Amino acid sequence: MKKFVLGLICGVGLTATTAVYAADTIQAYLFPAKFEVNGQNKEISSEYTVLNYNGHAYVPVRFVAESLGLGIRYADKDNVILIMNEPTNVDEVTKKVWLVQYRITNGVDRNYVKGLLGEPSVERTNDDSQQAVWRYDISPTQGYKYDDLNKIDIKGLEQGDIKAQIFIHWSNEGKVEKIELWYKKDKWIIVNYLYEDGSTTDAIYE
Repeated sequence: MKKFVLGLICGVGLTATTAVYAADTIQAYLFPAKFEVNGQNKEISSEYTVLNYNGHAYVPVRFVAESLGLGIRYADKDNVILIMNEPTNVDEVTKKVWLVQYRITNGVDRNYVKGLLGEPSVERTNDDSQQAVWRYDISPTQGYKYDDLNKIDIKGLEQGDIKAQIFIHWSNEGKVEKIELWYKKDKWIIVNYLYEDGSTTDAIYE
């Protein structure tokens, strides 16, 4: 998936000075807007850009969604941007699956991940031959043990020894590089990948 600009259209007239080109036939302008959400100032980080195109403000949809307490993800298969409220009154598996899919993206750091998921069940630091990896075992049975940091415990998922397993791969800079998420839903094992380029894949394991 190529990098792209996502935006919500705000119907207000704008003026700006710096031109950027989002495509061969579209001329847009950088717009140094500030944000206030529900009466509170929200600082926009340098990774986001606000554009003015044809008098409309195009703002980063992830920034807006998360400022409103919503989760967001992009489904490559259907080219759909999914925005969803955080689920309430749900079990641990549903909660953690939602957090991984809607709140964790490439480039976030270790403190951010720990703030959402807590301490990993098993972790490996990076060295000359292996990439740093964290594994989260979600809702394991008492005494559950699995040492492999290179592959998912398919047998454990099938037998119900564990309800979900998450592998987070880290870059040398300590940022999320990719994620593998496997979880049991009814009789199926659902697989979700977040790749280095930000694209995602969902599938059923058979």
